[in-house]
Amino acid sequence: MAYGYNNKAIFVKEIDGVKAPAGFHYMPNGKLMSDADHIAINGYVEQKIISFEFETRDLLNEGETRRFSIKGDERAVFSLEIYDNTGKYYNFYTNTWSTTKAMLSKKSISGGYNGSVTFDALPDSSLKTYTINLHAETVYNIKTSHSDYVEARNDDNSINVNKSTGSNSTVLTKIIYQDALKTLKLSCVAPSLYTASTNTVAATTSGTNRITIDNGDGSSNIATNPRIVQVGDKVTETGIASSLHALVTKINPTGSNTNEIEINISDSVTNNETITFTPPFNGMTPHDTDSDTGAHSATISSGNDTVINFGVSISALAGRNFNVLKVPTTDDLCAYQSVTFGSSALAIEGENTSSSSVFYRWPVTNIANLKQGMQLDPIRTNRSITTPASISDYRATSTQEVLVEGEYNNYINNTIVEDVFVPAVDAYGNNVTAVDRNGRITAQAGNIAFNVQQPDALKSDSGVRIFAHGQKGIEDLTGVKVELNITRMAYSGSTNPVRAAASTTTSGAVGNSTTIGLADVGAVSQGMTVSGVGIDASAANPTVVSKSTNDGAGNIVVSSAQTLESGQTLFFNGGADTIVIRGTLKVSNMAINDVNIFFDVERFLTAV
Repeated sequence: MAYGYNNKAIFVKEIDGVKAPAGFHYMPNGKLMSDADHIAINGYVEQKIISFEFETRDLLNEGETRRFSIKGDERAVFSLEIYDNTGKYYNFYTNTWSTTKAMLSKKSISGGYNGSVTFDALPDSSLKTYTINLHAETVYNIKTSHSDYVEARNDDNSINVNKSTGSNSTVLTKIIYQDALKTLKLSCVAPSLYTASTNTVAATTSGTNRITIDNGDGSSNIATNPRIVQVGDKVTETGIASSLHALVTKINPTGSNTNEIEINISDSVTNNETITFTPPFNGMTPHDTDSDTGAHSATISSGNDTVINFGVSISALAGRNFNVLKVPTTDDLCAYQSVTFGSSALAIEGENTSSSSVFYRWPVTNIANLKQGMQLDPIRTNRSITTPASISDYRATSTQEVLVEGEYNNYINNTIVEDVFVPAVDAYGNNVTAVDRNGRITAQAGNIAFNVQQPDALKSDSGVRIFAHGQKGIEDLTGVKVELNITRMAYSGSTNPVRAAASTTTSGAVGNSTTIGLADVGAVSQGMTVSGVGIDASAANPTVVSKSTNDGAGNIVVSSAQTLESGQTLFFNGGADTIVIRGTLKVSNMAINDVNIFFDVERFLTAV
C-alpha cells in the first residue's frame, strides 16, 4: 500500500492494480472490508476547508478571467459550481458557459487548490448575477466541512454573503455581479456664483454709478448678505441695458449706506424697478445639469479602477472672460447630494436660538453618506440658508473652578467642561432602510448639524445641495476615489499656460483720452492689460476699467489717457473666454451608478 493504515486512515481502493469492489476497501492485511461497516465502527476522517478566496467586486463589462484559491486540510475534498441568472453553468474543463449543468467535481485540496474562471462580456445592459457554490464533499470515509460560519450583516441587518466567512452547512456561497458600463462625467460647477438674483431699486438715480437697493430678505443689509449681490456681478435694470457691461465694483462704497452699491459705469435707474445681479460664472459651459458642452464623459465598469485621459473646455458667457488663479488639484473637485429638510428644526439644549428663529440641528430625510465638513448649498436663490456653512459637530462648553490642594496651599484652577455634544450626522434612532448590492447605505433618516445657525425658513426645503470637496469628501459621498493630475491648462488657442493675448483694432482716432473705441470688445474684460504700438506705458501698461457693451463694436475705458490712430491693433492680456484643462483622472472603485464629478471653478478661476 502507498501509506500506513490505522483507524483514521483514508480508504485504500486499489492494490497492485486490482480495484476493490464497489462499497469495499482493502485492509492492511489485504482483506476486503465494507466501507459502511468501517465507518460505523471508526467514523469519518474529518477534514476542513479553511478559506475560499475569490474576488467579488463587479466583473468588467467586457469580461475577464478571475482566479480563485481554496485552502484546507491535506485530504479535504470540494466541488465548485458557478451559474448565472440566465441558467448557464461554467464548465471548468472547456472554460465555456452553457445550459448543461457542470461543476468542478470532487477535487482534493492537497493543502491548496488554485484555479480560474473566464467570464464572457456582458451581451446587453441587463445586470447579470453569478452564484458561486463551494461544496464540502464526503467521499469514502473522508468527511469535509467548512470553517466555522462567521456572519457579516449590512447596516439594514440583511446578511452580506460576500463578507461572511465559513459555513454552517456543506455549501459556502458567494455572489458576483456584472453590470452595464457606468458613466463618470467630469464637468464644472460654480456653487455660489452662477445663479442670478433679483431685488428692487430703492431710489431713482440719474447719471451716477451709485445705486441703492432694498435689503432683500427684510432682516439684513446687502453688505452682509452675499446671496443678494456681490462684487463682480453684472447689473441690469430698465435703465441699464443688458448689452452694457455694468459690473458691481463696491458694496457700501462710502461706508455709510449698507444697501448701496457702486458700478463701473454711470447710468440711471428707476425706483421700484427690478434689478438683476448676474454672477461672474452665469452662462458658463459646461455647468452642472445645465450644459454638458465642453465636459468629458468616460464609461467604466462598476467596482473597477481606471485612469481617464480627459479634456474639459470651459467657456464664459458672452462678454465675460476668465483669469486663472491657480492650477486646480484634487481638492478643487467636488460632488454633491440633494437633501430634503424636515418640517421643523431640533433645538439643542442650551442653544441660543435668537427667539427660536435660527437653529444648528436639522432633520433630513436621508443622511446616507453625509459626513462632517461637507458644505451647505450656497446657491443664491435660496435665502432660507445662511452661508458659508458646513456640517459640523456641535459643542457647548463652560468653565468650572476646581479646587486644587497643593503641598503648602490650595489654589483654584479653571477647567473647560463640555456641557453639550451633538454629532455632525446622527441617525437619531432611525434604522437604515436601504443598502445597495454591496452593502453601502443608500437610505436612512436622521439629523445633521451645521457650524452656523440656519433660519427657521429652511424647514421643509427640498433639493438643497450638500457639497463634498476633495478626495475624501467625494469618496464618502459617492464611494468613488479620484485623483487629479493636470498636464496642461491654457487659454483657448494657446499652449501658454499663463497668458494668452486677445487682439482687436481701434475704430477711430483717440486723442489723449481714456475712452477708446474698438471694432470688437467681446474678448476684452475688466482688469486686462492693454499693449500695442502707440500705447503709453511710461509707468505701466494701462488696464481696462470698463467696456460699454458685451460684444461687438463699442468703447472701453482704460486707466490712463492714450493717443492712438484709427485702425491701430491693440493686444489685451490677462484672460480669455475659454479655458482648456487637460490631464488624467485616476478612478478607483467605480460606483454601481453614474457619477458626476465637478471642477469647483470658484476655487481657481475668476470671470470678469
